[in-house]
Amino acid sequence: SLSLFIADVIAPAELVAPVIVIAPKNTSVVAGASEATLECVANARSLDRLQVFWKRNGVRLTAGVDSFGRRLVISNPTSADGGLYVCEATLRNSSQKSTEAKAYLSVLESPHFTSKPKRYMIAEVEKNVELQCHAKGVPTPKLEWFKDAIPLSTLNNSRYKLTTSSMVLQVRRIQPDDAGIFQCFAENTAGEIQAHTNLVITSMSPLFTTPPSDITVTDGTSAVFTCDTSGAPKPAIVWRKGSQVLASGSVQTPRFTLLESGGLQILPIMPSDAGNYTCLASNTEGLVNATVALTVLSRTFISTPPEDQRVIKGTTAVLHCAATHDPRVTVRYSWKKGTKPLSVSTGGRVSMKEGSLQISQTWSGDIGDYTCRVISPAGNDSKSARLEVIELPHSPRNLQVALNETDSRTVLLSWVRPFDGNSPLLHYIIEFSENNSPWKVYMDDVSPTLASLLVIGLTPARTYQFRVCAVNQVGRGQYSAETNRLMLREEPPSAPPKNIVASGRTNQSIMVQWQPPPEPQLNGVLRGYVLRYRLAGLPGEFQLKNITSAEINYCLIGELIIWTQYEIQVAAYTGAGLGVYSQSATEYTLQGVPTAPPQDVEAVALNSTTIKFTWTPPPQQFINGINQGYKLLVWPEHCPDCITMVTIAPEFHGSRHYGYVSNLRKFTWYETAVLCFTTPGDGPASTSQLIQTHVDKPGPVTQLSFTEILDTSLRISWQEPEDKNGIITGYVLSWQEAGQNETLVSQTLSNSTLAYKVTGLTSLTTYALQVAAVTQAGVGASTSSTISTGLPPELPGAPSNLVISNISPRSVTIQFSPGSDGKTEISKWIVEGQVVIVGEEEKEAEWKVLYERDSPPASDTLEIPNLIPFTQYRFRMKQVNIVGSSPFSESSRLMQTLQSSPDVAPTELVVFSASETSLRIRWEPLPEAAYNGNPESVGYRVRAQRADGFGQPRMETVSDRLSCEVTVEGLEEWTDYELSIQAFNSIGPGPWSSHVLGKTKESVPSGAPENVSAEAMSSTSVLVTWGSVPEHQKNGHILGYKVLYREKDSDRAPQAHLVNGNQTHMLLLRNLSKFTVYEIQVLAFTRVGDGPPSLPPTAERTKDDVPGPPVRLMFPEVRLSSVRVVWQPPSEPNGIIMGYQISYRLDINDPNKFTTVEVGSNARQFTVTGLMPESAYVFQITARTLQGWGPADEAIVITTEKRGTFKSGLSKLGPGGLVSCIV
Repeated sequence: SLSLFIADVIAPAELVAPVIVIAPKNTSVVAGASEATLECVANARSLDRLQVFWKRNGVRLTAGVDSFGRRLVISNPTSADGGLYVCEATLRNSSQKSTEAKAYLSVLESPHFTSKPKRYMIAEVEKNVELQCHAKGVPTPKLEWFKDAIPLSTLNNSRYKLTTSSMVLQVRRIQPDDAGIFQCFAENTAGEIQAHTNLVITSMSPLFTTPPSDITVTDGTSAVFTCDTSGAPKPAIVWRKGSQVLASGSVQTPRFTLLESGGLQILPIMPSDAGNYTCLASNTEGLVNATVALTVLSRTFISTPPEDQRVIKGTTAVLHCAATHDPRVTVRYSWKKGTKPLSVSTGGRVSMKEGSLQISQTWSGDIGDYTCRVISPAGNDSKSARLEVIELPHSPRNLQVALNETDSRTVLLSWVRPFDGNSPLLHYIIEFSENNSPWKVYMDDVSPTLASLLVIGLTPARTYQFRVCAVNQVGRGQYSAETNRLMLREEPPSAPPKNIVASGRTNQSIMVQWQPPPEPQLNGVLRGYVLRYRLAGLPGEFQLKNITSAEINYCLIGELIIWTQYEIQVAAYTGAGLGVYSQSATEYTLQGVPTAPPQDVEAVALNSTTIKFTWTPPPQQFINGINQGYKLLVWPEHCPDCITMVTIAPEFHGSRHYGYVSNLRKFTWYETAVLCFTTPGDGPASTSQLIQTHVDKPGPVTQLSFTEILDTSLRISWQEPEDKNGIITGYVLSWQEAGQNETLVSQTLSNSTLAYKVTGLTSLTTYALQVAAVTQAGVGASTSSTISTGLPPELPGAPSNLVISNISPRSVTIQFSPGSDGKTEISKWIVEGQVVIVGEEEKEAEWKVLYERDSPPASDTLEIPNLIPFTQYRFRMKQVNIVGSSPFSESSRLMQTLQSSPDVAPTELVVFSASETSLRIRWEPLPEAAYNGNPESVGYRVRAQRADGFGQPRMETVSDRLSCEVTVEGLEEWTDYELSIQAFNSIGPGPWSSHVLGKTKESVPSGAPENVSAEAMSSTSVLVTWGSVPEHQKNGHILGYKVLYREKDSDRAPQAHLVNGNQTHMLLLRNLSKFTVYEIQVLAFTRVGDGPPSLPPTAERTKDDVPGPPVRLMFPEVRLSSVRVVWQPPSEPNGIIMGYQISYRLDINDPNKFTTVEVGSNARQFTVTGLMPESAYVFQITARTLQGWGPADEAIVITTEKRGTFKSGLSKLGPGGLVSCIV
């Protein structure tokens, strides 16, 4: 058709975007056609610039396109030309948008067969047959089957089965009426094709093609009877056992399966299945049968399979293997290592016994997988196991040590991983030796994955050696070669000196003592110390003192400030520099005396006998110690030595202090001062002040006397009082008739009047006269006397009739008759006594005044005090009046005071050290006058008490009053004692004397050091530590200790190691026997001797080590190919022997390649077989403890039947080697 479009006229210059007017259409074409055409018409303005392109799959097409691009022609199209085609219209040189249209070209193919049924097919009745019919085409052709020109869909026969695609026709269980022509039609839009086949059906009676046969099977397996038949239709198979149908097309019994072939499968076989079986085959044409027998054997199996084993090199490995089998069959065992059969022999190194494999003298070549195979008519079986031969690991190689560049206390240890002995390494053990000391374990659990380790925490300035060993399941291997000895760099000490003790020595010096830093922290050779100090609590700079000797551990710091606290630190130094300073020790210098007096001192007289002081303390910085108080000093103006002192305790709460001095003389000028004092002494006194006590009433006048006594007058005279207590302003004189107070007359006299005539008296009358002095304070005490006018006084008469009563040790009572009073008042009674010593000749001492009494007694009785006990006295007495003394009375009878305990203690005590447990004391015996009792009962008692107050005092009694010394026994050694003495008599003891100090002599200690302990440090050393001897058992200055040690149960005397000084409480015993129990005791000693050793002895065993070589290596049996080796345990086992290793090699072979065998610890012999005849062999035997293998004993032997001795190997043996050749 033709279409015409008319559009608006557009100006020539205006462009119109292209538009597809006729788009291409989807087109189908059969492959093989002449051509296919696609059309595309486009319009645009301007047309001369319009272009049309064709594309397929994004690729521009040029072939088949006409000149304007409107038509695309595809010649002879094939399936490859099918697809999407695009027509694109665009304007050249324009920005107008292009347009496009699409169309699909489909290329069709007519059907063709890729497979088709045969033209002629023969099938048996009841068989299945498949007819193939495969076709291809585009589109995919549709298949349809016909039988005898009738579609199968119309026949609707269930035995005709088509696949999903209808390409396969299955004819199941063919019947005779299935014979005929089968057609297959393939059709699509491009065409149709067909194929056909002629199916022919045949039939025959059953026939055995493969008849069943007898079977012998094993229990648990399966049995398959064959029963192959032919026939048409296909025969039906029935299997019977006796009359029981086991399997058929309609019967299925458990374990019995009818196979497609007609056979019978029995699975699993059981013993009860044995018997006769019959196969019956039948079809419409006939029946056949066959009978067979089934024999069931018990299955052979490995009931004891071999197990994986790990054995130690040189021991015997046994891989057990045993089978259970039917007694009707025989079995045969064989072994394989890996894939290769093993050659076994009876009595050889590899042998088999009753199926089990035995391998003696195992070595690394025996490692592998071993398979036990059992072969029998009743079945075969095989089991495998792994044999691992393990041994001690080899020693690590190429052990190197290097200093760490960043940490001088760390070294890098590296090694090459050793052979692990076929057992994974568990860990490494690293040991070190410091300064040639015994080896110590540094780390015993180093990971086996490591081949290097940083060894940290070493001590500078010491030498170190290292060695490494590996440990696996078998044990610890040999140690590596030791490294070269490595010296670490010296460093400053990392610890300060210890036990810093500072004590004030004087008020301007402090003594500082210390001990060196712990030896492990010295980090080098100690060269000296630096001590620094400064005022405590202040930020000032430290003052330094350099002690350049390491032997000096003290320093006296001088020129310090009195009673000032200092902060002191000490550091040690080595050649590498100064170490760390210690913690500060603080200490005061000792106290001094104050250097300033109290301030603002005021002294005021409070009354006639007391002065009050007030003051302010000296400035604190001038006290120079702890203020112990103040001393108030008072002395008369003209007697500077007559000082009265009162001590006042310090008062810390107030700023002003005060105190009083009492009992001073009245109205007296005193110099006063105050001082402050500390423990060392008194400070300066304040400036003295002159103070006068107040005026007081005067004392009594003296020398009162009477003269010019007339009937009506008398003259009285006196002298000034001794204690004026002020300025005497006058006197008061008074008199009265005795007993008549109303007659009292008083007369005031001037201070210059010392005599006065009293007139107007009555004749022959007794008067009482009194005189008293007067001061501003008032009238003082009066002095009185009586006198009768007209009767001048005279001397009194002597007392008489002295009677002694109330006798006591120190007083008696005297009763007497007074004499005449001499016409005046008796003013005083005087008693004298005479001591009489009775002996062969009575001795009388001089009379001495024993007692005076001023006022007359109330009666005619006087008590005389202050007598001496147990002393014979005579007494006499006289009386005194204003005129004078009377004559003495007659002496009394001789009397004796009663006894009393002594009043005083012996004097002049001196103590001497007599021995370690005794002190001798001397004294001045009591004078006889101090006995206070019967001399025969006088004795002395000495008391000795420990100065520290502990324990009970020791007493010694001396019965002889004339003794002057005694020895106090039973004291403790080297102990301070306070000794005192008292006298006693039959009445009792007297007072104790002041004590004197004494110290017993040194002795041997009576006790041993406490807390003795021992710890094994290595196989040859034990560290012994101990405490001090209890203080009360030291008995002197401990000069040092002795460590006694010997092997337990040894009869030898213990060895002794001397430790000088009492500050060291540890000792490392060296060079001891290995793995040996030692009994260790410690004793202390003084200059006198040794104390007892500690009990019970401390037992400690040194650590185990590798053993010494076995001894008595001999070869009692030597054959051409075998040698029996005999030995005895090492003389130095150094631990518990865990086993022995026998190593041997040909003497001409590599000296480092041995064949080794390990045996148990109880073995004492071993037979080595498989040797070469007439050959020299080197044998070595070594023992092992937990610490590893020790050195070997070595000998050479020749395998020969000839008698003789082999000597050529002697030169190859080291010391202790044994050469034996016993035929």
